[in-house]
Amino acid sequence: MDFQYQAANTQGQVLTGQISAVDDREAMRLLQQQNLMPISIISTTTRPTDGQASSKKASSQDKTLAIQELTTLLNAGVPLAESVDSISIAHAGTAIGAAFSIALAALRRGERFSDALRLMELDLPVYLYQLVEAGELTGKLGQSLQTAVAQMEYEDRMRQEMRNALTYPAILVVSGIAATLLVFIVVVPKFANLLKGNTANIPLLSKWVIGTGMFVQGNLLWVGLISLSLVMGVAAALRNPDVRSQAFEWLVRIPILGQWIMETEMGRWSSMLSALLENRVPIITAMELALSGVKISTLRNSLQQVLREVRSGTRFADALAANRALGATGINLIRVGERSGELAPMLRALATLYENAGRDRMKRFLLLLEPIAILLIGSIIGMIMVAIMLAVTSMNDSVG
Repeated sequence: MDFQYQAANTQGQVLTGQISAVDDREAMRLLQQQNLMPISIISTTTRPTDGQASSKKASSQDKTLAIQELTTLLNAGVPLAESVDSISIAHAGTAIGAAFSIALAALRRGERFSDALRLMELDLPVYLYQLVEAGELTGKLGQSLQTAVAQMEYEDRMRQEMRNALTYPAILVVSGIAATLLVFIVVVPKFANLLKGNTANIPLLSKWVIGTGMFVQGNLLWVGLISLSLVMGVAAALRNPDVRSQAFEWLVRIPILGQWIMETEMGRWSSMLSALLENRVPIITAMELALSGVKISTLRNSLQQVLREVRSGTRFADALAANRALGATGINLIRVGERSGELAPMLRALATLYENAGRDRMKRFLLLLEPIAILLIGSIIGMIMVAIMLAVTSMNDSVG
């Protein structure tokens, strides 16, 4: 695709030109590699109509990129309305473009940007609205949005790492099921034909394996339809927030994996709270907003109690210690931050500690998972083959 761009160089001069890239993200990256700060990037390639493209829901990465573009434009000195207009044009025909068009119309009506954001219906993080309101009050909207972008990127990174960690086990499970079904559908029936239905003298395990294999082969269509229905049912159930929450709670109980999830949640909470405090959001409001992103019920209940105690006048570090919401290192960082007036940087340091610890646990989990999964799958297939060989040897003994 070809893009028309406006960008500022290191001397502050505004340059215009054209650049070819796969999408606007790559175009922005190519300009940044040339030490240019993008101001606007508009595709000159024919795009789909609004009705065709706007039906596609914007992903979390799309939303993060759009807010990043807005932040870049504002920090480059471009007026707010012009920045919003530029993004709506650059993303014309998409959900992002439609949303920013709505925001532009609201701004032209004289509404505040924080109110215009709520009209966009992009399902943006709750803390973004609070940060924008804080930026409007302090006159540092670009800085507030930069903090919001950093938090959104952090959460996107955490979600991606969790997705990557759970994708590998899913592939192993699916591969094991496929290998087992292949044995039942192809291998077992061939041995069953050799036995010619004479299964009276074979072991019980062999009878069960051969019977299951013959049943699967004889009802392959129904087995496939039922399996597909189960997969689709699970996928549909996971779209339900309550079901996802229950599944998340179940994963927390798994050793190592549960600790990694807990540390990831604490890192997200610490990072969000730090971002809000850095932009002068009151600590009670910041704690409420940070708490809204916590998914684990036990952790959420503990932090809710901390919030109640802070409201009643208890120091933040003392409330965390009383409810055992953090370890000794975390409580010490919070206490030092309160005493020095640097609570936000200490929370950011705590988030980094949790992020690094979570990565280490994830690596250990994956190192343990691979041999366990291989042993489990190998044991199942080995049991099937042992059952078949027992059946063959039993028939040979009876003939002899």
